[in-house]
Amino acid sequence: MELRPAEPTDRPAIRDVVTGSLETSYSLSPREIQSLLESEFSPEALGKRIEAADVRLFVAVGSEGESDGVSGFVEVDAADGTTLRWLHVHPTARGRGVGTALVERVREEVATDDRPLGARVLTAAAEGREFLERFGLTRSDSDESDFGGETFQVDVFTTGDAAEASNEPAVPVPETIEADGEERYLGDEDPVPGTEAPFFHVYSDSAHEEPYGYFCSRCGSTDVTADGLDRLQCGECGNHHDADEWDASFL
Repeated sequence: MELRPAEPTDRPAIRDVVTGSLETSYSLSPREIQSLLESEFSPEALGKRIEAADVRLFVAVGSEGESDGVSGFVEVDAADGTTLRWLHVHPTARGRGVGTALVERVREEVATDDRPLGARVLTAAAEGREFLERFGLTRSDSDESDFGGETFQVDVFTTGDAAEASNEPAVPVPETIEADGEERYLGDEDPVPGTEAPFFHVYSDSAHEEPYGYFCSRCGSTDVTADGLDRLQCGECGNHHDADEWDASFL
């Protein structure tokens, strides 16, 4: 596997890598993915950043078991500190250390003691937090970014101590709420820690025997999605709970 600076001729391959990564590993709608691709990864947008003096793009070319071609891509903004903006590995190259090698290359080429590596990662990248923690980066804040007319929740990572998941609700937690036209019941036992505020279990019955969903105590919404890896994501405010266990070798 070769790691080198991106070239203008790499633009179609980079877009292909990003497309596969977004479709496979991000909790995004087709419209949101298209907005990202058109605003950030069009030939024109990529060309400008490849030529920019304060942006560094690196690609991984080829990997064991694959024909030559771009298998991974990383972009770092060096205009204000050293901020990793995008890191994508093609789904067919996962588990071969491509992402790790790209981050190490960035640290060797760009990051210094005076300019430590940071990152801004879409909250929808569920595996991003665990992966970045391997490099001494911890989530320190949340933010929003606009791409192609769409607003995306962003997790901000810096070098330093990890920020603890908040266990304090930001809004009152009622005993019951109305959802789907019916009264639902909140359980105050075992709330699930979130990045901004905890999630509370919601039940369809007062005996708390029929699970309905989750209540986000950052914004008061029940628009919370859950997956088979125990990840929770609030569709209103971006508050989320990451999987308790994840294979960090994925990238």
